[in-house]
Amino acid sequence: MKQALFVHYFFLPVHNVAVKQLVGYARHLAASNWQTLVLTHGWHSIDEADRSWGLSWEPEQERTGKCTVFRVSEPPRARRHRATARVAAEPSVPTVAWRRHAAKTVAKMRRLRAMLFEPYPDEFIGWAGPAVDEGVRIAQRQRIDVIMSYCPPVTNHVVGHRLARRLGIPWVAFFGDLYGFLQPPLPRLSIEGFLKRAWHRRCLSPAAACVGVSPAMVDYLARTYARRTELIHTGFDPEDGDRRPTTTAPRDRLVVSHIGSVYPDDQRPELVFDGLDRLLARHPEVIPRLSVRFVGSKCEDRLRAMLAHRPAARVCSIEPGVDSLTAMGLVRDSDVLLALTCSLYRDRHGTLSYPTKIFDAFGTAKPVLAVPSDGDWVDALLSQTGVGTTADDAEAVAARLWDWFSCWSRDGAVPYRGRPEAIAPFTRACQAARLAALFDAVSGG
Repeated sequence: MKQALFVHYFFLPVHNVAVKQLVGYARHLAASNWQTLVLTHGWHSIDEADRSWGLSWEPEQERTGKCTVFRVSEPPRARRHRATARVAAEPSVPTVAWRRHAAKTVAKMRRLRAMLFEPYPDEFIGWAGPAVDEGVRIAQRQRIDVIMSYCPPVTNHVVGHRLARRLGIPWVAFFGDLYGFLQPPLPRLSIEGFLKRAWHRRCLSPAAACVGVSPAMVDYLARTYARRTELIHTGFDPEDGDRRPTTTAPRDRLVVSHIGSVYPDDQRPELVFDGLDRLLARHPEVIPRLSVRFVGSKCEDRLRAMLAHRPAARVCSIEPGVDSLTAMGLVRDSDVLLALTCSLYRDRHGTLSYPTKIFDAFGTAKPVLAVPSDGDWVDALLSQTGVGTTADDAEAVAARLWDWFSCWSRDGAVPYRGRPEAIAPFTRACQAARLAALFDAVSGG
């Protein structure tokens, strides 16, 4: 059996969307004659800085039995350095324009200083040296046919780059997001833009192939870095929808859920709130029978501020993050899933980002409302599979929710029109088979 070395700073017992994805691939790659080794950080606990990456502490998830894990920690000094290397975030609550502009200017200056004088490309770079040394030791003890690093964080690609150079093993750079590598927002004549473009091209130069998770992302990577690039979706595991719901009490409310991060500056949650305001103004009888919850947004204070003094606040709840099993329980217990598309990550070729909530819906037979329409592959995906629909403005949000509420009030359920034959190719087993085929191609079969 051939062996692939996954490089990811985050891995069990810590858990987030990327970890779930990699664990799923590891579970299914064995069917394609690939065994998975994982090189990760030596996790003993997590703190608030780690939670900002959507991490939860879930040691019970370690019983996967499908991969061998190698753990190496960065020097304590490097881990302590994160507090000073971390770029200042946007204000957590809305503020006046000049303060917001000042915060962006300070953040930009700190990024430039980090690129010139501090560890680059991110605060995890102190792990790269020990990880490369451990990767070399692993390769000396056993055969490795392919190295695959996952971004974000970008440090994983640094490790993949160095291991590919030192060991001569084919390296696949997997992009679950374009975090750290997205170039269009940077002015071409800026120092920051020049440094990033030069470093990115050098970093990816030894990659045998890249992987993207949306068609536009694949196109962007191929155009920008001139590497072979494959499309492999996040996918879903059908068994996620087979487990019993977390609650069994009679349901007296239509439950609409958004489970996961929200980025108010890049997405448009205010469209949902505006739509709810219109719905409740026209149909006040909905108020005691509708629950809209945002769980694990990582911007709870800001969402609460956006809801202040709105009618929508009467049906909305803003809740902190939960572990992955509880999150899937919340998905299964929902009647409708909400997905916020990203307006920032676009270029002339389409949408460069994606909402993973759609694939969760595939496994749980829940209809999806995507807000707003992305005019690209998310729209096409929902149309192709019949899983859901999109809404471009507040009026469309109000109309769609009223239609679903009316059906739920009459029939006790929201209509779901997903087409199994169209959904089947998006299982994680199918996507893992595509990944295995790429591994076979870059490793010479």
